[in-house]
Amino acid sequence: MPGRSRAKKQNTLLQWHRAQRGWSRAELARQVNHSINTENDQENVPLAAVDEETVKSWEIRHGTHKAFAKHLCLVFQLSASELGLLSDAELALRPDSRQPTLPPSGIVELRRLTSARREGTTKMAEDPRSRWAPALRAAGVPFDLDQEAALVGHRTRRSASSRPDLKAVKSYAEIVGHQRSLYWTSTPDALLDAASAHLALGATMLSNDPEDNAELASAVAECALLVARLAFFDLDCPRTMASDAFKSAERGVIRAQDHSLAVAVAAHQAFVPGFDRNLPDARPFIVAAERQWRRSSRNPLVRSWLHCVTAEIYARSMEIKESRYHIRQAQEYLSKSDGTAPLWLDFYDSSRFAGFAGNTALLSGSYKEAAGWLEKSLDDLNTDSSKQRSVLLLDLAAAHAADEPEHALELAIEACDHLEQDYYQMAVNRIPNVRAALSGSRSAARLTERAERLLALGPAECGS
Repeated sequence: MPGRSRAKKQNTLLQWHRAQRGWSRAELARQVNHSINTENDQENVPLAAVDEETVKSWEIRHGTHKAFAKHLCLVFQLSASELGLLSDAELALRPDSRQPTLPPSGIVELRRLTSARREGTTKMAEDPRSRWAPALRAAGVPFDLDQEAALVGHRTRRSASSRPDLKAVKSYAEIVGHQRSLYWTSTPDALLDAASAHLALGATMLSNDPEDNAELASAVAECALLVARLAFFDLDCPRTMASDAFKSAERGVIRAQDHSLAVAVAAHQAFVPGFDRNLPDARPFIVAAERQWRRSSRNPLVRSWLHCVTAEIYARSMEIKESRYHIRQAQEYLSKSDGTAPLWLDFYDSSRFAGFAGNTALLSGSYKEAAGWLEKSLDDLNTDSSKQRSVLLLDLAAAHAADEPEHALELAIEACDHLEQDYYQMAVNRIPNVRAALSGSRSAARLTERAERLLALGPAECGS
Protein backbone atom coordinates (compact mmCIF):
# COMPACT_ATOMS: atom_id res chain seq x y z
CA MET A 1 0.00 0.00 0.00
CA PRO A 2 1.42 3.45 -0.87
CA GLY A 3 2.75 5.64 1.95
CA ARG A 4 0.68 8.31 3.60
CA SER A 5 1.09 11.90 2.57
CA ARG A 6 0.31 13.69 5.83
CA ALA A 7 0.33 13.26 9.55
CA LYS A 8 -2.62 12.01 11.55
CA LYS A 9 -4.58 15.19 12.06
CA GLN A 10 -7.92 16.54 10.96
CA ASN A 11 -7.98 17.83 7.39
CA THR A 12 -10.34 20.80 7.56
CA LEU A 13 -9.36 21.95 4.04
CA LEU A 14 -10.63 18.73 2.48
CA GLN A 15 -13.82 18.94 4.54
CA TRP A 16 -14.33 22.56 3.50
CA HIS A 17 -13.90 22.00 -0.24
CA ARG A 18 -16.29 19.05 -0.08
CA ALA A 19 -18.84 21.19 1.77
CA GLN A 20 -18.36 24.08 -0.68
CA ARG A 21 -19.51 21.81 -3.48
CA GLY A 22 -22.45 20.50 -1.49
CA TRP A 23 -21.10 16.94 -1.57
CA SER A 24 -21.71 14.34 1.08
CA ARG A 25 -18.91 11.94 1.93
CA ALA A 26 -20.71 9.29 -0.09
CA GLU A 27 -20.79 11.60 -3.12
CA LEU A 28 -17.06 12.34 -2.84
CA ALA A 29 -16.40 8.61 -2.62
CA ARG A 30 -18.41 8.11 -5.81
CA GLN A 31 -16.44 10.85 -7.58
CA VAL A 32 -13.09 9.35 -6.56
CA ASN A 33 -14.15 5.85 -7.62
CA HIS A 34 -15.21 7.24 -10.98
CA SER A 35 -11.81 8.91 -11.40
CA ILE A 36 -10.03 5.67 -10.51
CA ASN A 37 -12.13 3.61 -12.91
CA THR A 38 -11.87 5.96 -15.88
CA GLU A 39 -8.16 6.78 -15.69
CA ASN A 40 -5.59 4.43 -17.11
CA ASP A 41 -3.18 4.23 -14.20
CA GLN A 42 0.22 3.69 -15.78
CA GLU A 43 1.79 2.63 -12.49
CA ASN A 44 -0.79 -0.13 -12.11
CA VAL A 45 -1.23 0.56 -8.40
CA PRO A 46 -4.16 -1.53 -7.15
CA LEU A 47 -6.64 0.67 -5.32
CA ALA A 48 -9.50 -0.57 -3.18
CA ALA A 49 -12.94 0.91 -3.71
CA VAL A 50 -13.56 4.11 -1.76
CA ASP A 51 -16.61 4.38 0.49
CA GLU A 52 -18.04 6.89 2.94
CA GLU A 53 -15.90 5.58 5.81
CA THR A 54 -12.78 5.96 3.69
CA VAL A 55 -13.55 9.63 3.09
CA LYS A 56 -14.25 10.11 6.79
CA SER A 57 -10.84 8.66 7.62
CA TRP A 58 -9.18 11.06 5.17
CA GLU A 59 -10.86 14.03 6.80
CA ILE A 60 -10.75 13.16 10.47
CA ARG A 61 -8.40 10.37 11.45
CA HIS A 62 -5.70 8.94 9.26
CA GLY A 63 -4.79 11.19 6.35
CA THR A 64 -4.76 10.31 2.67
CA HIS A 65 -2.63 7.83 0.73
CA LYS A 66 -0.65 9.23 -2.20
CA ALA A 67 -2.48 7.25 -4.86
CA PHE A 68 -5.83 8.48 -3.62
CA ALA A 69 -4.51 12.03 -3.19
CA LYS A 70 -3.86 12.14 -6.93
CA HIS A 71 -7.50 11.34 -7.65
CA LEU A 72 -8.73 13.87 -5.10
CA CYS A 73 -6.73 16.54 -6.94
CA LEU A 74 -8.32 15.43 -10.22
CA VAL A 75 -11.84 15.43 -8.78
CA PHE A 76 -11.58 18.86 -7.13
CA GLN A 77 -9.31 20.36 -9.81
CA LEU A 78 -7.18 21.74 -6.98
CA SER A 79 -3.58 21.24 -5.91
CA ALA A 80 -2.52 18.90 -3.12
CA SER A 81 -1.59 21.86 -0.92
CA GLU A 82 -4.99 23.49 -1.45
CA LEU A 83 -6.64 20.24 -0.31
CA GLY A 84 -4.40 19.87 2.75
CA LEU A 85 -2.86 16.64 1.44
CA LEU A 86 0.82 17.50 1.99
CA SER A 87 2.83 16.80 5.12
CA ASP A 88 4.78 19.52 6.89
CA ALA A 89 7.98 18.08 5.41
CA GLU A 90 6.53 18.25 1.90
CA LEU A 91 5.26 21.79 2.42
CA ALA A 92 8.77 22.83 3.49
CA LEU A 93 10.04 21.85 0.02
CA ARG A 94 8.03 24.61 -1.60
CA PRO A 95 10.38 27.07 -3.31
CA ASP A 96 10.19 30.73 -2.36
CA SER A 97 9.11 31.78 -5.85
CA ARG A 98 9.42 35.50 -6.42
CA GLN A 99 7.41 37.47 -8.93
CA PRO A 100 8.71 40.69 -10.52
CA THR A 101 7.32 43.92 -9.16
CA LEU A 102 5.35 46.13 -11.51
CA PRO A 103 7.48 49.22 -12.14
CA PRO A 104 5.84 52.62 -12.79
CA SER A 105 5.87 51.86 -16.51
CA GLY A 106 4.09 48.59 -15.78
CA ILE A 107 1.01 50.51 -14.63
CA VAL A 108 0.43 51.45 -18.26
CA GLU A 109 0.47 47.76 -19.19
CA LEU A 110 -1.89 47.02 -16.31
CA ARG A 111 -4.42 49.55 -17.60
CA ARG A 112 -4.11 48.09 -21.10
CA LEU A 113 -4.70 44.65 -19.64
CA THR A 114 -7.85 45.87 -17.90
CA SER A 115 -9.14 47.15 -21.22
CA ALA A 116 -8.13 43.97 -23.02
CA ARG A 117 -9.80 41.88 -20.33
CA ARG A 118 -13.14 43.53 -21.08
CA GLU A 119 -12.64 42.73 -24.76
CA GLY A 120 -12.23 39.07 -23.90
CA THR A 121 -8.46 38.85 -24.41
CA THR A 122 -5.48 38.61 -22.07
CA LYS A 123 -2.73 38.34 -24.66
CA MET A 124 -0.23 40.43 -22.71
CA ALA A 125 -0.55 38.32 -19.61
CA GLU A 126 -0.36 35.09 -21.61
CA ASP A 127 2.70 36.10 -23.63
CA PRO A 128 5.64 34.22 -22.02
CA ARG A 129 8.07 36.66 -23.65
CA SER A 130 6.67 39.57 -21.66
CA ARG A 131 8.88 40.47 -18.71
CA TRP A 132 5.86 41.43 -16.70
CA ALA A 133 3.60 38.51 -17.68
CA PRO A 134 3.57 36.92 -14.18
CA ALA A 135 2.86 40.25 -12.52
CA LEU A 136 0.18 41.11 -15.03
CA ARG A 137 -1.55 37.80 -14.44
CA ALA A 138 -1.38 38.59 -10.74
CA ALA A 139 -2.71 42.10 -11.29
CA GLY A 140 -5.84 40.68 -12.88
CA VAL A 141 -7.44 38.16 -10.60
CA PRO A 142 -5.01 35.28 -10.16
CA PHE A 143 -5.44 31.71 -9.03
CA ASP A 144 -2.96 31.83 -6.19
CA LEU A 145 -2.66 34.16 -3.22
CA ASP A 146 1.12 34.20 -3.59
CA GLN A 147 0.74 35.39 -7.20
CA GLU A 148 -1.62 38.15 -6.07
CA ALA A 149 1.23 39.64 -4.04
CA ALA A 150 3.10 40.38 -7.27
CA LEU A 151 1.19 43.61 -7.93
CA VAL A 152 2.60 45.40 -4.91
CA GLY A 153 5.99 43.72 -4.72
CA HIS A 154 7.74 40.39 -4.58
CA ARG A 155 6.93 38.12 -1.72
CA THR A 156 9.11 38.63 1.35
CA ARG A 157 10.12 35.90 3.75
CA ARG A 158 7.81 35.48 6.67
CA SER A 159 9.28 37.08 9.76
CA ALA A 160 8.09 38.83 12.87
CA SER A 161 9.05 42.20 11.41
CA SER A 162 7.06 41.70 8.20
CA ARG A 163 3.85 40.45 9.76
CA PRO A 164 0.94 42.90 9.46
CA ASP A 165 0.18 44.51 12.81
CA LEU A 166 -3.32 44.99 14.18
CA LYS A 167 -3.44 48.62 13.07
CA ALA A 168 -2.54 47.68 9.48
CA VAL A 169 -5.17 44.93 9.46
CA LYS A 170 -7.79 47.35 10.75
CA SER A 171 -6.85 49.92 8.11
CA TYR A 172 -7.05 47.29 5.36
CA ALA A 173 -10.50 46.15 6.53
CA GLU A 174 -11.73 49.75 6.72
CA ILE A 175 -10.76 50.35 3.10
CA VAL A 176 -12.66 47.21 2.11
CA GLY A 177 -15.68 48.67 3.88
CA HIS A 178 -15.30 51.98 2.02
CA GLN A 179 -15.03 50.14 -1.30
CA ARG A 180 -18.17 48.22 -0.41
CA SER A 181 -19.97 51.56 -0.04
CA LEU A 182 -18.39 52.97 -3.19
CA TYR A 183 -19.91 50.11 -5.19
CA TRP A 184 -23.18 52.04 -5.29
CA THR A 185 -21.75 55.38 -6.43
CA SER A 186 -18.53 54.69 -8.37
CA THR A 187 -18.03 53.80 -12.01
CA PRO A 188 -17.38 50.05 -12.15
CA ASP A 189 -14.17 50.31 -14.21
CA ALA A 190 -12.47 52.59 -11.71
CA LEU A 191 -13.63 50.59 -8.71
CA LEU A 192 -12.53 47.32 -10.31
CA ASP A 193 -9.00 48.66 -10.75
CA ALA A 194 -8.92 49.89 -7.14
CA ALA A 195 -10.40 46.69 -5.68
CA SER A 196 -8.03 44.48 -7.71
CA ALA A 197 -5.03 46.42 -6.41
CA HIS A 198 -6.37 46.24 -2.84
CA LEU A 199 -6.91 42.50 -3.25
CA ALA A 200 -3.26 42.12 -4.26
CA LEU A 201 -2.17 44.14 -1.23
CA GLY A 202 -4.27 41.94 1.05
CA ALA A 203 -2.73 38.83 -0.48
CA THR A 204 0.72 40.17 0.35
CA MET A 205 -0.33 40.83 3.92
CA LEU A 206 -1.79 37.32 4.21
CA SER A 207 1.37 35.76 2.79
CA ASN A 208 3.30 37.39 5.64
CA ASP A 209 0.80 36.28 8.28
CA PRO A 210 1.49 32.66 9.31
CA GLU A 211 -0.99 32.94 12.16
CA ASP A 212 -3.98 33.36 9.82
CA ASN A 213 -5.50 36.54 11.25
CA ALA A 214 -9.25 35.95 10.84
CA GLU A 215 -10.09 39.65 10.43
CA LEU A 216 -7.53 40.06 7.66
CA ALA A 217 -8.54 36.85 5.86
CA SER A 218 -12.22 37.87 5.95
CA ALA A 219 -11.40 41.33 4.62
CA VAL A 220 -9.38 39.85 1.75
CA ALA A 221 -12.24 37.45 1.00
CA GLU A 222 -14.76 40.30 0.89
CA CYS A 223 -12.44 42.32 -1.37
CA ALA A 224 -12.18 39.33 -3.72
CA LEU A 225 -15.97 38.99 -3.66
CA LEU A 226 -16.30 42.65 -4.66
CA VAL A 227 -13.93 42.08 -7.60
CA ALA A 228 -15.99 39.06 -8.66
CA ARG A 229 -19.25 41.02 -8.43
CA LEU A 230 -17.85 43.88 -10.50
CA ALA A 231 -16.47 41.50 -13.11
CA PHE A 232 -19.61 39.39 -13.43
CA PHE A 233 -22.57 41.66 -12.65
CA ASP A 234 -21.31 45.12 -13.62
CA LEU A 235 -18.89 44.65 -16.51
CA ASP A 236 -18.68 42.45 -19.54
CA CYS A 237 -15.52 40.69 -18.37
CA PRO A 238 -14.57 37.13 -19.34
CA ARG A 239 -16.11 34.60 -16.95
CA THR A 240 -12.66 33.38 -15.94
CA MET A 241 -12.00 36.69 -14.18
CA ALA A 242 -15.01 36.34 -11.88
CA SER A 243 -14.21 32.66 -11.40
CA ASP A 244 -10.66 33.41 -10.30
CA ALA A 245 -11.85 36.11 -7.92
CA PHE A 246 -14.36 33.71 -6.39
CA LYS A 247 -11.51 31.23 -5.81
CA SER A 248 -9.57 33.93 -3.98
CA ALA A 249 -12.67 34.67 -1.89
CA GLU A 250 -13.05 30.95 -1.11
CA ARG A 251 -9.48 30.75 0.14
CA GLY A 252 -10.04 33.81 2.31
CA VAL A 253 -13.15 32.47 4.04
CA ILE A 254 -11.40 29.12 4.54
CA ARG A 255 -8.51 30.80 6.34
CA ALA A 256 -10.90 32.93 8.37
CA GLN A 257 -13.45 30.14 8.93
CA ASP A 258 -16.01 32.88 8.28
CA HIS A 259 -19.22 30.93 7.72
CA SER A 260 -21.37 34.03 7.24
CA LEU A 261 -19.23 35.42 4.43
CA ALA A 262 -18.94 31.90 2.99
CA VAL A 263 -22.70 32.06 2.39
CA ALA A 264 -22.23 35.17 0.26
CA VAL A 265 -19.34 33.66 -1.72
CA ALA A 266 -21.13 30.39 -2.49
CA ALA A 267 -24.47 32.03 -3.33
CA HIS A 268 -22.86 34.54 -5.69
CA GLN A 269 -20.97 31.68 -7.37
CA ALA A 270 -24.30 29.97 -8.01
CA PHE A 271 -25.35 32.89 -10.21
CA VAL A 272 -22.60 32.19 -12.76
CA PRO A 273 -23.97 28.84 -14.00
CA GLY A 274 -27.47 29.88 -12.93
CA PHE A 275 -27.58 32.75 -15.42
CA ASP A 276 -26.59 30.26 -18.12
CA ARG A 277 -29.59 28.12 -17.09
CA ASN A 278 -27.17 25.43 -15.94
CA LEU A 279 -29.04 24.25 -12.86
CA PRO A 280 -26.93 21.11 -12.22
CA ASP A 281 -23.77 23.21 -11.85
CA ALA A 282 -25.52 25.92 -9.83
CA ARG A 283 -27.18 23.58 -7.33
CA PRO A 284 -23.98 22.48 -5.48
CA PHE A 285 -23.18 26.13 -4.72
CA ILE A 286 -26.71 26.65 -3.40
CA VAL A 287 -26.39 23.59 -1.16
CA ALA A 288 -22.99 24.80 0.05
CA ALA A 289 -24.42 28.23 0.89
CA GLU A 290 -27.27 26.63 2.86
CA ARG A 291 -24.83 24.51 4.85
CA GLN A 292 -22.64 27.50 5.64
CA TRP A 293 -25.72 29.43 6.79
CA ARG A 294 -26.54 26.65 9.26
CA ARG A 295 -22.99 26.90 10.65
CA SER A 296 -23.24 30.67 11.01
CA SER A 297 -25.49 32.76 13.26
CA ARG A 298 -28.49 31.81 11.10
CA ASN A 299 -29.49 35.38 10.39
CA PRO A 300 -33.07 35.42 8.97
CA LEU A 301 -32.31 38.22 6.47
CA VAL A 302 -29.37 36.27 5.05
CA ARG A 303 -31.58 33.20 4.71
CA SER A 304 -34.28 35.26 2.98
CA TRP A 305 -31.74 36.55 0.45
CA LEU A 306 -30.43 33.04 -0.11
CA HIS A 307 -33.96 31.81 -0.89
CA CYS A 308 -34.31 34.69 -3.38
CA VAL A 309 -31.07 33.71 -5.11
CA THR A 310 -32.30 30.13 -5.33
CA ALA A 311 -35.70 31.27 -6.63
CA GLU A 312 -34.17 33.29 -9.48
CA ILE A 313 -31.84 30.48 -10.52
CA TYR A 314 -34.70 27.96 -10.57
CA ALA A 315 -36.90 30.41 -12.48
CA ARG A 316 -34.22 30.88 -15.14
CA SER A 317 -34.21 27.10 -15.60
CA MET A 318 -38.04 27.18 -15.81
CA GLU A 319 -38.44 25.22 -12.58
CA ILE A 320 -41.38 27.46 -11.72
CA LYS A 321 -42.95 25.44 -8.89
CA GLU A 322 -39.62 25.20 -7.07
CA SER A 323 -38.93 28.87 -7.70
CA ARG A 324 -42.23 29.98 -6.20
CA TYR A 325 -41.61 27.81 -3.14
CA HIS A 326 -38.35 29.63 -2.47
CA ILE A 327 -39.98 33.04 -2.90
CA ARG A 328 -42.54 32.08 -0.25
CA GLN A 329 -39.73 30.93 2.02
CA ALA A 330 -37.85 34.18 1.41
CA GLN A 331 -40.92 36.17 2.40
CA GLU A 332 -41.37 34.12 5.56
CA TYR A 333 -37.76 34.61 6.68
CA LEU A 334 -37.99 38.30 5.83
CA SER A 335 -40.93 38.60 8.23
CA LYS A 336 -38.78 37.07 11.00
CA SER A 337 -35.93 39.54 10.51
CA ASP A 338 -35.37 42.55 12.77
CA GLY A 339 -33.37 44.24 10.01
CA THR A 340 -29.93 43.41 11.36
CA ALA A 341 -27.54 41.70 8.95
CA PRO A 342 -23.82 41.22 8.27
CA LEU A 343 -22.06 44.27 6.84
CA TRP A 344 -21.60 42.55 3.48
CA LEU A 345 -25.37 42.23 3.01
CA ASP A 346 -25.93 45.87 2.05
CA PHE A 347 -27.78 44.95 -1.14
CA TYR A 348 -30.87 43.23 0.28
CA ASP A 349 -33.99 44.47 2.07
CA SER A 350 -37.77 44.34 1.58
CA SER A 351 -37.47 46.35 -1.64
CA ARG A 352 -34.94 43.93 -3.07
CA PHE A 353 -37.15 41.01 -2.08
CA ALA A 354 -39.99 42.56 -4.09
CA GLY A 355 -37.61 42.86 -7.04
CA PHE A 356 -36.68 39.18 -6.81
CA ALA A 357 -40.37 38.23 -6.52
CA GLY A 358 -41.21 40.37 -9.56
CA ASN A 359 -38.42 38.90 -11.65
CA THR A 360 -39.44 35.36 -10.70
CA ALA A 361 -43.05 36.07 -11.69
CA LEU A 362 -41.86 37.64 -14.95
CA LEU A 363 -39.75 34.62 -15.84
CA SER A 364 -42.76 32.38 -15.15
CA GLY A 365 -44.98 34.44 -17.47
CA SER A 366 -47.17 35.94 -14.73
CA TYR A 367 -46.93 39.51 -16.04
CA LYS A 368 -49.63 41.16 -13.92
CA GLU A 369 -48.19 39.69 -10.73
CA ALA A 370 -44.70 40.69 -11.84
CA ALA A 371 -45.76 44.28 -12.45
CA GLY A 372 -47.25 44.53 -8.95
CA TRP A 373 -44.07 43.33 -7.24
CA LEU A 374 -41.77 45.43 -9.46
CA GLU A 375 -43.75 48.64 -8.89
CA LYS A 376 -43.61 48.02 -5.13
CA SER A 377 -39.85 47.50 -5.34
CA LEU A 378 -39.37 50.73 -7.30
CA ASP A 379 -41.49 52.69 -4.82
CA ASP A 380 -39.44 51.46 -1.85
CA LEU A 381 -35.99 51.56 -3.48
CA ASN A 382 -33.31 53.78 -1.97
CA THR A 383 -32.33 56.87 -3.95
CA ASP A 384 -28.71 55.69 -4.36
CA SER A 385 -29.71 52.35 -5.94
CA SER A 386 -29.42 53.44 -9.57
CA LYS A 387 -28.10 50.05 -10.73
CA GLN A 388 -31.02 48.17 -9.28
CA ARG A 389 -33.46 50.79 -10.55
CA SER A 390 -32.39 50.17 -14.15
CA VAL A 391 -32.93 46.43 -13.66
CA LEU A 392 -36.40 46.96 -12.20
CA LEU A 393 -37.41 49.40 -14.94
CA LEU A 394 -36.45 46.96 -17.66
CA ASP A 395 -38.22 44.06 -15.95
CA LEU A 396 -41.31 46.25 -15.55
CA ALA A 397 -41.08 47.22 -19.23
CA ALA A 398 -41.05 43.54 -20.18
CA ALA A 399 -44.09 42.95 -17.96
CA HIS A 400 -46.05 45.76 -19.71
CA ALA A 401 -44.79 45.14 -23.25
CA ALA A 402 -47.75 43.04 -24.38
CA ASP A 403 -50.61 45.28 -23.23
CA GLU A 404 -48.98 48.74 -22.94
CA PRO A 405 -46.08 48.92 -25.44
CA GLU A 406 -45.73 52.71 -25.32
CA HIS A 407 -45.54 52.70 -21.52
CA ALA A 408 -43.07 49.83 -21.71
CA LEU A 409 -40.90 51.89 -24.08
CA GLU A 410 -40.93 54.86 -21.67
CA LEU A 411 -39.77 52.59 -18.86
CA ALA A 412 -37.02 51.08 -21.01
CA ILE A 413 -35.78 54.51 -22.15
CA GLU A 414 -35.69 55.68 -18.53
CA ALA A 415 -33.60 52.61 -17.69
CA CYS A 416 -31.18 53.47 -20.51
CA ASP A 417 -30.85 56.98 -19.06
CA HIS A 418 -29.84 55.46 -15.73
CA LEU A 419 -27.40 53.09 -17.42
CA GLU A 420 -25.64 55.96 -19.16
CA GLN A 421 -24.97 57.44 -15.73
CA ASP A 422 -24.38 54.17 -13.90
CA TYR A 423 -23.47 51.24 -16.16
CA TYR A 424 -24.61 47.80 -15.00
CA GLN A 425 -24.12 44.79 -17.24
CA MET A 426 -26.91 42.72 -15.67
CA ALA A 427 -29.38 45.45 -16.64
CA VAL A 428 -27.94 45.81 -20.15
CA ASN A 429 -28.41 42.07 -20.60
CA ARG A 430 -32.16 42.54 -20.08
CA ILE A 431 -32.60 44.94 -23.00
CA PRO A 432 -32.81 42.21 -25.70
CA ASN A 433 -35.69 40.57 -23.80
CA VAL A 434 -37.59 43.86 -23.73
CA ARG A 435 -36.94 44.41 -27.44
CA ALA A 436 -38.20 40.90 -28.19
CA ALA A 437 -41.33 41.53 -26.12
CA LEU A 438 -41.93 44.74 -28.10
CA SER A 439 -41.27 43.11 -31.49
CA GLY A 440 -43.82 44.08 -34.12
CA SER A 441 -44.43 47.51 -32.63
CA ARG A 442 -42.89 50.89 -33.47
CA SER A 443 -41.53 50.95 -29.92
CA ALA A 444 -39.06 48.16 -30.69
CA ALA A 445 -37.22 50.23 -33.31
CA ARG A 446 -36.93 53.22 -30.97
CA LEU A 447 -35.57 51.04 -28.17
CA THR A 448 -33.08 49.43 -30.56
CA GLU A 449 -31.74 52.84 -31.53
CA ARG A 450 -31.44 53.89 -27.88
CA ALA A 451 -29.81 50.64 -26.83
CA GLU A 452 -27.23 50.85 -29.64
CA ARG A 453 -26.20 54.26 -28.39
CA LEU A 454 -25.76 52.87 -24.89
CA LEU A 455 -23.73 49.89 -26.08
CA ALA A 456 -21.55 52.15 -28.21
CA LEU A 457 -20.61 54.12 -25.11
CA GLY A 458 -19.83 51.02 -23.05
CA PRO A 459 -18.93 50.94 -19.36
CA ALA A 460 -15.82 53.10 -19.74
CA GLU A 461 -17.77 56.12 -21.06
CA CYS A 462 -20.93 55.80 -19.01
CA GLY A 463 -20.98 57.96 -15.91
CA SER A 464 -18.02 60.03 -17.08
